[in-house]
Amino acid sequence: MNEFKIELDIKCSAEDVFAALINFERVPDWNPSVVEVNCANGSLEIGSKVVYVGKFLGRRFTSEAQVTEFVPSTKYSSKTVSAPFQLDISNTLTSLGDVTHLTSDFRGESRGFFKLAEPVMVRLTKKLFETSMDNLKALLEAGVL
Repeated sequence: MNEFKIELDIKCSAEDVFAALINFERVPDWNPSVVEVNCANGSLEIGSKVVYVGKFLGRRFTSEAQVTEFVPSTKYSSKTVSAPFQLDISNTLTSLGDVTHLTSDFRGESRGFFKLAEPVMVRLTKKLFETSMDNLKALLEAGVL
């Protein structure tokens, strides 16, 4: 199992950061590997299924995740239930006045094709998520999301 953490401070309320994390129509705006996201049952709560369609290393993938924690403006976590790699993501938001501290913990394991190059995969995945989180921060602070 591979793990890494990304932390950043966003000059935005926890409510706005949380809303951006779960606004699936806009995820492709800040995550370059995601093409589309759909919430399978319409509402978002613990147990909800979310389907991600994206591209990674030139390969198209579909990944179904299940929401494991959902506390508005505080915590949003999910784990993959079908994908070329198993990934658990936990986002914790801490309000610091007019700044929100976002801590994202990632735990994953590659499968199939991706398992062959797992050390490289971990570095590429971490870089991808760092870029995504930087994009999220920039768009939120610019008032675009």
